[in-house]
Amino acid sequence: MSPTPLQDLLEGFEDYVFVFDPSGHILHRSPSTGTLSSQGDPEHLGSYLPRGFLERVLYLAERESPPFLPLDLPLSQGGQRVPTEALMGRTLLGGQTAFVLSCRDTRHHRQNEDVLEKSEERYHTIFDHSPLGIVHIDHDGIVTDLNETFAQIMGTQKERLLGFNMIEKLVNPWMRRAVLDSLAGTPGLYEGQYTSLTGGKTSFLKAQFRPMTSRKGTFLGVVGVVEDISERREAEEQIRFLNMHDPLTGLLNRRCFDQELQRLDTPEHLPLCLIMGDVNGLKLANDAFGHPEGDILLTTIARILQQDAGPDEQVFRWGGDEFIILLPRADASRARERIAHIHALCAAWQGRGLVRPSISLGYGIKNAPEEDYRDVLLKTSEDRMYEVKMREGRRARLRILAALEERLHRVSGGEMGLHVNRLLRWCDWIGPRMSLKEGDHKTLRLLCQFHDLGLVGCPQDILDLPAPLQEEAFFARKEHPTTGYRLAKSIPELLPAADLVLSHHEQWDGRGFPQGLWQESIPFPVRLFQLLDALDVLTHPRPYDPPLSFPLALAEIRRNRGSLFDPTLADRFAALLEAEGIADTP
Repeated sequence: MSPTPLQDLLEGFEDYVFVFDPSGHILHRSPSTGTLSSQGDPEHLGSYLPRGFLERVLYLAERESPPFLPLDLPLSQGGQRVPTEALMGRTLLGGQTAFVLSCRDTRHHRQNEDVLEKSEERYHTIFDHSPLGIVHIDHDGIVTDLNETFAQIMGTQKERLLGFNMIEKLVNPWMRRAVLDSLAGTPGLYEGQYTSLTGGKTSFLKAQFRPMTSRKGTFLGVVGVVEDISERREAEEQIRFLNMHDPLTGLLNRRCFDQELQRLDTPEHLPLCLIMGDVNGLKLANDAFGHPEGDILLTTIARILQQDAGPDEQVFRWGGDEFIILLPRADASRARERIAHIHALCAAWQGRGLVRPSISLGYGIKNAPEEDYRDVLLKTSEDRMYEVKMREGRRARLRILAALEERLHRVSGGEMGLHVNRLLRWCDWIGPRMSLKEGDHKTLRLLCQFHDLGLVGCPQDILDLPAPLQEEAFFARKEHPTTGYRLAKSIPELLPAADLVLSHHEQWDGRGFPQGLWQESIPFPVRLFQLLDALDVLTHPRPYDPPLSFPLALAEIRRNRGSLFDPTLADRFAALLEAEGIADTP
């Protein structure tokens, strides 16, 4: 073929271009066809196309009229089949009908399609399974696509949101403003509460809406990413609460107090009143009954301080057993009224706990801006509080002791109180007959009065069980001498009897508890008390035994001399009873 203007034109084509006559004879072809493998005459189209495909092309050339549909034609190159997409057209060349067949290699195109398909698949996988809610919004504010997470966060079904107008139908004004900002070309942000479209759920959301543009800068719409941050907000609120509150009582803590005191230390809050309190009996509760009982006392005091508090009042736990109340615009008379009300609430308390709530309170007032709150508030209230505690400490202890004694007397349906009263009469009877000194007699009375003090910490259902006790109940009751000892050690008025309370269940033969003392290592007042206690118990009804007459009770005591009781003291005690004719009382 000699070069022609058409041949020159074909020089610039990358596609495989053939110009042929109706018989398939090639009139012109692009230089790119030189890379193809041909079989037979290289100037005939059949050298490049498989037979069936050649027949298809020639059939179209002979029978069909333009425009021709695209064709998938395989060519051969280096022994490999080259897939192409072919376009065919009809033209006149030198007054004769000719056809143009342009074949484009689709291998690279298909590779791009595969890459695009895989990219789209990855995108949809991320889109559909993202833990974040994702939404596409067009330039009119209409939702065009969304994932399931977005529908769940919005509180409705995915189908209901497709076509949803975010501008007209979104109720939350601040979230709607974020969408409008993004439609205007700037990122829109919203973080706050959101109520679901159905109105059944309120949660905290973080939403970001950003405009989407093409590489050429064409606006394509908005993409929104929404996250439900309710759990995170709740955790943050919990952390903030713990940072500012006491975990036991729920009151504001010392850190918060320091901040609030500085905030209130301004002229508009004057006079500023501070009431400081120190809990009475906390050490007793902790030492005698364990820290859980101490915690009950602290929480009870906290509730009492909060009860009937004014709207401007703030209650703080200042330290271990110290509390503070801040009262803005409150003078000394208001402080005294508040303190009196707290004492009245403590006195009327009927809640749980083994130690009656009691607190020593002092107050300070800042009247002028130039006064230093550390002096007129903190130091003054603390000094007054400790002055009250020193003056009323014994009174507070005695109130606690009276409450414990009252609780003790209610043991066994009130029988314990009757038992204690009879023991005190026996104590007054035996004192002069044993020539007890005044101090020994007082100590013996304390032992008679409070020997079973530890039972106040024992569950009532165990106290009411008849003998013999099951092992668990036995050990629960066996602990009461130790509990009573700790209680007595915590109350100065009972301190002389503390060791006696601890050992009142010891036995002469060493088989008692809790220390296993024996014979004269058991204190004398305890050995004498054991005789009085045994006589009263034996001669009065018990859940597990009927009462005995005095002669039978005395015989029982004599039978246990040398094992339970001091034999010499038992003989002397029996002789006194017989001398006065008491042993003969039926």
